[in-house]
Amino acid sequence: MKYLIFIAFVGVILILRSAIIRHIFTPKRKAEKMQPSSPYETIEMELDSGTIRGWLIKSERAKGCFLLVHGWGSNKSDMLRYADPLLANGYDVIIVDVLGHGQSEFIHKQVSIASFVQSITSTIDYVRERSDINSKAIYILGHSMGGIAASIVNATDLRIQALITDSMPTSLKSISNSMADKVKLPYIPFGWLFVSWFLLRGGVFLKARREWCLEEILKNQKSPALAIHSNLDKKVPISNVEILLKASNFKRVIKVETKGHHNCVKDDCFWENIFHFISNNEKV
Repeated sequence: MKYLIFIAFVGVILILRSAIIRHIFTPKRKAEKMQPSSPYETIEMELDSGTIRGWLIKSERAKGCFLLVHGWGSNKSDMLRYADPLLANGYDVIIVDVLGHGQSEFIHKQVSIASFVQSITSTIDYVRERSDINSKAIYILGHSMGGIAASIVNATDLRIQALITDSMPTSLKSISNSMADKVKLPYIPFGWLFVSWFLLRGGVFLKARREWCLEEILKNQKSPALAIHSNLDKKVPISNVEILLKASNFKRVIKVETKGHHNCVKDDCFWENIFHFISNNEKV
């Protein structure tokens, strides 16, 4: 009898885990809310793992290039809120759908941190191949999961001029909570069980726990990094910046008072802080 109860319990756990992976940890493809207000070029990058699609919006001065990276379950249109001030200040803007998001195809079933990282590095490769883009000054602005993936790239890739993160989670626990959004589960044992499965299906479990130890990554940013986070963010709480303040080599951490997970850009000093940071940390 005990044996049958144990088998039934394991079966329920496996069914529950499968449902949560399918409905929570697999991002839903959302339709684009809008398109760029400025003239743009549609771009594609063909990879073995899929096709990355995005927009290239050229500025008149092109003193650098900003790569905008969206978060989990978002798409490139969600990042248009950052585009116009960058264009006005002389930066080309590239916005892509991360593999498995928006219009970007992905041959694997499970999107993972690795697919975010691959999308960023592949876009940097693309920029470097374009003679009409200033590839000597590549900046990344990453929102939420896009920020932590960009931090992973910035820990090893010397081609980045500077990194700006917006509302970035800083631990696997906060990443899993962010992906689960409104579904609240105790991290021990359920949260870790699900995020472990998420990483295993993405083929990066050991890499995430060893090579991608987030605490070490945040200490070893190769290019200057700025983090902006709202005190009122309920999806990725402000406590996530504590590691950045105490145990990272981020050059600056700024706390703002805008409500929600997507509204740091509405802070009156958001762009002033970014452009001041860039000017103070330009590489010779």
